[in-house]
Order: sequence, then C-alpha cells, then structure tokens
Amino acid sequence: MVDRENDPLSAMETAATTSTTVSADATPALAVHGLRKTFAGVAALKGVDVGFRRGAVTALLGPNGCGKSTLIKILAGFHAPDDGGTVEIGGQPVSTPIAAGAAYAAGLRFVHQDLGLVAEMSVLDNLALADGFDGRGTLAALPRRAMARHARELLARFGLDVAPGAPVGALNRTDQIMVAIARAFQSLPERGADRIVILDEPTASLPAGSVDRVLDAVDRIRADGGTVVYVTHRIDEVLRIADDVVVLRDGEVAERRPVAGLDEQTLVDVIMGEARARKVTERAAAGGAVVLRAERLRGERLDGITFELRRGETLGVAGLAGCGRSELARLLTGAQRLRDGTLVLDGEPLDLHSPRAALERGIAFVPPDRHRDGGIPDMSVRHNVGLSDLSPFFSHGLLSRSRERSTVSELLEQFDVRPRDTERRLDQLSGGNQQKVVLAKFARLRPRLLVVDEPTQGVDVAGKQEIGTALQRLAAGGCAIVLASSDFDEIGELCDRVLVLDRGVAVGIYARGEINEERLAALTSRGRGAGGER
Repeated sequence: MVDRENDPLSAMETAATTSTTVSADATPALAVHGLRKTFAGVAALKGVDVGFRRGAVTALLGPNGCGKSTLIKILAGFHAPDDGGTVEIGGQPVSTPIAAGAAYAAGLRFVHQDLGLVAEMSVLDNLALADGFDGRGTLAALPRRAMARHARELLARFGLDVAPGAPVGALNRTDQIMVAIARAFQSLPERGADRIVILDEPTASLPAGSVDRVLDAVDRIRADGGTVVYVTHRIDEVLRIADDVVVLRDGEVAERRPVAGLDEQTLVDVIMGEARARKVTERAAAGGAVVLRAERLRGERLDGITFELRRGETLGVAGLAGCGRSELARLLTGAQRLRDGTLVLDGEPLDLHSPRAALERGIAFVPPDRHRDGGIPDMSVRHNVGLSDLSPFFSHGLLSRSRERSTVSELLEQFDVRPRDTERRLDQLSGGNQQKVVLAKFARLRPRLLVVDEPTQGVDVAGKQEIGTALQRLAAGGCAIVLASSDFDEIGELCDRVLVLDRGVAVGIYARGEINEERLAALTSRGRGAGGER
C-alpha cells in the first residue's frame, strides 16, 4: 500500500502549493573532484572539479563533445573514471566506479536520453521496477490494485492520459519520456536525505506543452529541497528553470555562475566562449536551373502542395506541429508513397517507390531520428559513413579498409566531427557529432537534392551553427536542399525561401527575410480562422 503522506510527489506538490522556499546548503549535494576520463588516448574529461548546490537547479551546458555525457555516465556507473578522481554525495565519498545500487541508495536518479524503459512491459510494471511501491516477493505478489491507483495518480500529475496496463512500447516517444521522468520522480528518497535528479536533455523531442510539465515538475523537486542537474541545449529552458549554470568545454569546467542577470545572448557567449562558431552568413538567393518541380502533391496529410526548387537553393518548410513538414520530406524521398500529384527531377518524371529508388536518382534524406533511422549506433563511424556507398572502396572484389578509412577521415575533417576517430562507435559521440556523421554519410554521395528533416534536433548551440555552415556549404556547391524544421531561427538563417504549411495545406511561399516566428504564427492562425479544420 502506498503511504500518501510520505509519497515524494505528494510532498513536492504540497511544497509547491505553499510556495516553500528552500535555502541551498553550503555542502554540495553532489560534487566531483579531479575527474578524468580518456578513450583511446583522447581525453574526454580533464580533471573536472564541480559541486552542485543542494536545493538548486544547475544547468549543465557546453558544446558537443565537451564531456557532459561522459560525466553523467560516470555518475551513473556506466563508465569508470581514470585513477585519481573522487565523487561525493552529500559530503560523503562514493567509491568509483560507482555501483548502480550505491548511487541509487545515495539518492541519485537519472533520466538518460536512452530512457531505460522495458518496451515489452506495462507502464505500471516499469514504474514498479523503480522501487516506487511497497511490497514483497515477485511482481505477481505485489498489491496490483494499489499500484494501479498510484500509477494513475502519478501519470495524471504529468498530464499523461495513458492506461497503467498499456505496454510502454506502444506509447509515442513523448509519453515514453514522460513515463521515464515520472518513474525517476516517484522513487526519490524521503525528506532529510539527499535527493538528486539528473536529467539528460529530457525535453529534446518534446512539444511545448510537455516541456512545461517537465519544468513544473523540476520546480516541485526544488521546492521540496531536491537537487537537479539539468542537461539541455535549450537556452530558454535554462533561463526559466535554472539557478546556476556550469559550462564544460574540452573536458574542463570553463564557467560557473548564477543564472540571475544572464540574458539569451550572454548565455550563448558563455557556452561557446572565445571559440564561438561564426554565424551562418547571408548569401544571395540561388538562381540556378530548376532541379525539382512538385505539382499538387497529396499524401495522408498533405493536400495540393506545389513548388519549384532550383540548383543551389535551400527551401525551408515551416509550420506548427501537425502541419505536414515531415510527411513532405518522406514523400520527396520515397519513404512514403504519393497518393496523387507529380514530381519532376531535372526535367524527367520521378516515381519514388522506395528510399533506394530516390538514392538512385540522386536524392538523399537525413531523417529526424538519427538514432533509429539515420545511423547504426553500435557500429563505427567508418562503417556508418561508408555504408552509404561501398563501391568506391572495392578493388578486384576486395574491400579496401584503408581507402575507406582515408575517405571517411577527410569527411570527418570537412564536417568538423570530434573526435576525428573513424573507429569510434557512433553512439560514443555527442548528439551533435552523431548528426554531423549522418549528414556526412549522405553528403558524400553528392546528391542533386538533399532533404533534411529537423537537422539540429537535440543539438546544442555550437553544433547547430556547425551543421548550418555545412548545409550552406553544400548549397553553395550546387546541391538543392529542402529543410524541414520547427526551429524558426534556423529556417530564417539558412533558407532562401520558406514554404509555410498549415494542417497539410500550403499557406504560401515567402522569400528570405519575409518570414519570422511572429509572422508564421499569424499566418497559421489566419489559416485556421479562415478555413477552419481542413
């Protein structure tokens, strides 16, 4: 039976309701000293010293490859640090490598990018695995009715309208993330113990409404005296939720300061430091020959989309959630079949029945989910890039690994992938560097048309600018690009024209400088008011 009086989330809600203010203790809830980690001779952490204030939310920030993920994985016991470093929880040293049970008993909770949910099990049983319910014996012997009641209440607090008995694998990504966060929050120790939650980019793929629920929950933990380490690339979230920022660069603590007094531009400067990547520069709109002509395209959502795309031009596709951006990307690349309409590529009819058929016609697709569709996480960077076309590496029927390695090394240099290690597994790179590998994988094919869907999703500020520069360089070389994105700044910076969609219908096509976030919102709102549901 669940003790509601001692339930951590109930305590959090009570604290939030009464606006309790908890002062941060002088002793950090979590501290690391001299933490080092090296992979194959490359230093990921170079003696990190940092403490996280008790009762505060600290945003852990930094460019791709700075060491954020390595630090978190050491704290979770996934990586062992090099000799010499120490970890303290509540002022008490913890043996390294950290055993998962020791971290849990000390009050550490994690929500990783890989959520750690068991897809075949129900939501209820995934919650029970976090020791959030009282009971003895096997799962079958637990008080299932009490568990289900507690689960429904917990899910409701996070705005989740899912049945406790539903398999986690049947949920969409947003609901899976929210289940993982709810599971971490429900199993915090009681008051008096150190209560530390480490969230690794929990909102990277969430819509705005879900982001608000996550941030509200973080507020509740802080109000109840908990400590939160919050990893994100979203500057607006840092300014809203964090008390402190800690910035890592090249495996070292580069900055530590309060958030109070920081604005968006200053925070970007703090993150990127002196090595700040240059902004993507303005360029004249492309004026080459028409590469792609789309007429009256219809799909499951899209209805009557018509546009032209010229050589060297970048056409943005923008709109609110559900507008049809991703469906258009799939239709242009053979990942989804057209219901009606015509496509003409370089003056010849285009019948795309599969992504392979698109590749054979010179059309490449960088999908929005790099983990599931863009690469093979447990294979090397060399294999991931090389697999797009192995034919140049064969000689007399034999694969030349040295030729493949040389080609991939040049691409890693060109796309500024760090570290430049062809044999490192893809999933050992930061999110931004993984995305640059996926982009290099398809760019090496020299496509006539490159379609990219959410190219900087889950990527930090520096990585976004580096990927933007790479796309601009491809366009300058003559590649026609369709860029579907929910990032309005990205659309405005990189695109020559913007196709605005509203629930599957084209609102219009606008030149660079004619569209911004405010006008986009006005256009889509006007579409709803004029036409209603379409």
